[in-house]
Amino acid sequence: MGLFLSTAFGFPTVLFTPMLIVAAVYWILVVVGAADTELLDGVDADGEAAGLSALMTRAGLLGGSGRTSAESHGERSGARAPVTVSLTLMVGVAWFVSMMGGIMTSLLETTSPSLLLALGAVVLLIALIAAWAVTSGLAMAVARLLPGRRSDSKHDLVGRTCVIRIGEASEGFGRAEITTDAGAEISIHVRTTGGEVLPLGSTALIFDHDRENDVFLVTHFDPALDPGRD
Repeated sequence: MGLFLSTAFGFPTVLFTPMLIVAAVYWILVVVGAADTELLDGVDADGEAAGLSALMTRAGLLGGSGRTSAESHGERSGARAPVTVSLTLMVGVAWFVSMMGGIMTSLLETTSPSLLLALGAVVLLIALIAAWAVTSGLAMAVARLLPGRRSDSKHDLVGRTCVIRIGEASEGFGRAEITTDAGAEISIHVRTTGGEVLPLGSTALIFDHDRENDVFLVTHFDPALDPGRD
């Protein structure tokens, strides 16, 4: 037990031990329904991965591309593993490898601080490489098993409602907020037509996308016309 604790809280394993504890608490919250597995996933108005999702996608850690050719034609996109799953897997693998490396290092009969530090750095490098390799491979396998999903491309946003933010929306200016199917809130440029002005906080209907100016055309949304309204 003493060897386990000293290794878990010794260099380099101590870099991953707190992360592993956080990951364990997070998944407990997921099990009890207090957290979402797609908590860290994000997409932009084009349906492309954004933020941490984009970074991990480029690193090959989510098993899918940020955007596929199928998406550009309105077809169902290839799925990506959730960011939280890939991060947990990375932390778990890095912790395990560094733990095993730390135990092996502790068996060496040396008390040289510089040598122990150098060996720890080597173990850390091996742990990071192993974490990336294992996560990349498993994420790709998991992504293939997940069903594809439609992206929130600009064309897909037409016909949906948004909320006007930052002043009024007019023919010359407008900013609105919309929630994508993935649950991410994104900000979009909007414009009205025919001299219509939409006040701050009002709900608007997106009826077209102006490709030339890359803005969405909106108009006042009447809740009475909502097909989902009782």
